[in-house]
Amino acid sequence: MQINAANYPWAAELEKTVINSLTTSFGLDFLLFKDKFGGDVDTIHNARGGVWATDTEKQKYDERGVYKDVKDSYHQHANYRATGARDAKLQDEGALFDPYRGSVMKRSEQRNLDHVISAKEIHDDAGRVLAGLDGIELANQDSNLQTTLETINKSKQQKPITEYLNQLPEKIKTYEHQLARDTERLASLPRDTPQQQHEARKLEDRIASEKKKIASLKEADPEAMLKRDRKARDAYNASINTTYYTSSKFIMNAANAAGTAGLKMGTRQMLGLIAAELWFELREALPRILENLRSKFSLDIFLAQIKQTLRNIWQRLKIRFNEFLVAFKDGVFAGVFSSVTTTLFNIFATTSKNVVKIIREMWGQLVKAIKLLAFNPENLEFVDLCKTVTAVLNTGAATVVGTLAYAQLIPLCNFPFGSELAAFCGALVTGVLTLGLNYVVLHSERAQKIWDFIQSLMPHMGVVNKFKQINAELDSYLKEFARLEFNLNTEELRIFSEELAACNSELERSLVLRAEVNKRGIELPFEMGKPETTRKWLASLVKT
Repeated sequence: MQINAANYPWAAELEKTVINSLTTSFGLDFLLFKDKFGGDVDTIHNARGGVWATDTEKQKYDERGVYKDVKDSYHQHANYRATGARDAKLQDEGALFDPYRGSVMKRSEQRNLDHVISAKEIHDDAGRVLAGLDGIELANQDSNLQTTLETINKSKQQKPITEYLNQLPEKIKTYEHQLARDTERLASLPRDTPQQQHEARKLEDRIASEKKKIASLKEADPEAMLKRDRKARDAYNASINTTYYTSSKFIMNAANAAGTAGLKMGTRQMLGLIAAELWFELREALPRILENLRSKFSLDIFLAQIKQTLRNIWQRLKIRFNEFLVAFKDGVFAGVFSSVTTTLFNIFATTSKNVVKIIREMWGQLVKAIKLLAFNPENLEFVDLCKTVTAVLNTGAATVVGTLAYAQLIPLCNFPFGSELAAFCGALVTGVLTLGLNYVVLHSERAQKIWDFIQSLMPHMGVVNKFKQINAELDSYLKEFARLEFNLNTEELRIFSEELAACNSELERSLVLRAEVNKRGIELPFEMGKPETTRKWLASLVKT
């Protein structure tokens, strides 16, 4: 049935959505959840960005020690010395390949053993500390050791290769300028005395050294060096990620965070639903109470009636306990999934507080949608099911926008009760947007044409829906009839029903019915016990 804008229950739907939002997303949510930048579980990515979820891990990193105190240990590791000895032998044999330059090292060239990822970078790596791995062992694994020219190694120092290559052209340019100045100075030096000749030879040696250094630096192959760096970092990061993300520490922290979020979300959803229902019931009762006391108002009577009304509401809420339990369970699943999703996000990128809340709100609606699609608890037809799921997703989208609006308003509302005002505005935005989306997507004229077209793809559904409508009308009539007593003796009906239920054969049932017919003087259009009269009566009905 199409609902036009005039007949759509705008006020009622807006109130319902705003109240639900105030009691959950913008009410209890801020009491139960303390969202953190980067989530509640430490990840390698966040730690390297200086974002810590726990003070314990941050303290471990702060107490890692100073690199210069352990510098020698990084360069005295057994594998470091063994690799140096092996490469010395290969160089003597003329078989030592230098991937930094893409060429074989000559026997006359001075070699150094380089940590591709510098020892200092590894020592100060927060991800390495979080994973609990030994920096000396990681720095001296085969994938991170590379022999190259002494000039390149000393020029690189402790910089990452990417940073070094970015600075290398400027460094070469500086050396060339110095070479030009020294060459110009050499040309103007006098050589008359032995001392002057000695100074000239020293400058000539310096110029030769500078030329050699520049030539060596120009031999560096940026692409080859970057490739070697990627290889080292892939092995390094794989070791750290595998160790940490498969560790009991991470799994337990993630499980604890998910469990806590699940319980909080379940509590939020359940208490929010109870608070909303309490308000709706009380809002309906208050006008009646005030109407009864309008002629003569008494505060004592008013409070007594409010107290009795709250008791009655509580009794009705207890009857609906299963609904609240379902809301709690749905909230638990939503909380767990949102926590896991947030943790996964933070493995690759750091999430802000607003993103954490948005993920939680979206999962709150996604769980409802998935539950509808998977189980269809109300046995809805396909089109009705699609509409219901769409309405749920509309609420999720509106809540996201409301959350963003709240985040923008909070910095502006830095006055007393400003946060409460921002929360109300966020709930209002959520309510208005939910209302608008539901009308446009579900009830507008254009949307109705789309739903009708989908309905037309299943022609039998029209007949089914028609009979459902007839059945609903019959149910309403039966409810009205059920309120009438028809002057029947309920005790006699109970005895008659028990006698029928006790019958073990058609013969016994026939005798009981005949006795009741005779007792009440009911005139039948056929004689009981004579099948031919029954057939004759049925045949007459067919003819008519």
